Amino acid sequence: MVELTKPTYTAVFERGREGFWEVELAEEPRVHTFGRTLAKARTYIREATAVWFDVDEDAFEVVEELRLPKPVQDRLARAIRGREQAEAAKEAALSMTREAAKALVRTSHLSTRDAAELLGLSPQRVQQVLAAAEQEEGPSKKNVKKGA
Repeated sequence: MVELTKPTYTAVFERGREGFWEVELAEEPRVHTFGRTLAKARTYIREATAVWFDVDEDAFEVVEELRLPKPVQDRLARAIRGREQAEAAKEAALSMTREAAKALVRTSHLSTRDAAELLGLSPQRVQQVLAAAEQEEGPSKKNVKKGA
C-alpha cells in the first residue's frame, strides 16, 4: 500500500502597517490574506489555500513562519524555552514529591498529616499524590495473594 503524504505549505505572517496580520504562502505568493488577530489570519490562510488549490482544508499541512523584529523574536523564544523548562521542573518536582510521600508514609510509617507537614503540603494533597502513585504502580502489593 502506498502512503500518500500531504503537501506542506509555508505561511509567512507579518504585521502590516494597519496593525493586521498579513499572511501569504511562500510557495505561492498569490495566495494571501489578512486577519485582525493571528487566529483569524491562520483560519483565513488555510481557507485561501484550499480555495486556490481546489482541495479540502485538511488535504494539506501549513507550517508557520512568524516574522517579528529580531529583539521580539528573541524574547518570544526565551519565554517559550522558559515555560518548557518550568514545565519540566514542575514534572520533576511532582515526581520527587511522590517518591518522598511514599517514603514518609509507606516506608517510615508517618501519618499523612505528618508527611504533609514535612512536605509543606495539605494532608489532602498528600493523599492525592499517594493515590496517583498507587495508580501508576498498578495493583497494590497488599491485594496480591501469596501462593495464588
